[in-house]
Amino acid sequence: MAACLQMADEGTGARLAIVRGDDGTFIGWCSLSRWNPGFRSASLTYCLDHSAWGRGYATEAVGALLHWGFDTLGLNRVQAETDTRNLASARVLQKLGFVREGMLREDCVVNGEVSDSWVFGLLSREWRALSGPAHGG
Repeated sequence: MAACLQMADEGTGARLAIVRGDDGTFIGWCSLSRWNPGFRSASLTYCLDHSAWGRGYATEAVGALLHWGFDTLGLNRVQAETDTRNLASARVLQKLGFVREGMLREDCVVNGEVSDSWVFGLLSREWRALSGPAHGG
């Protein structure tokens, strides 16, 4: 909670809880951080409980956050990174219109194992083209 409040106070980002609609159970979070008003950019992260994987929750929650970021904050670019072994997360990003732009070699350590990360980017014009008239496209 302290990190969430600090991001909000500093104006550098927002982290939102993801809860299951039918029973209100907390299943994860998603955030936009590293806001740069001059560049109109931010970084996307999300994390869901294993029991919520493969059910569309990440796509729905991240889609809502992107809508807010592009339409309310006026972002031009959102960047996300995912472990190259996490194909499900890469599919979530691709479903939302992100384009894989490159790879960061040995960028992270997951469970004690060094791994590479893919870098994905989504531009406002791409978001609008995919989202249709409801999102200004």
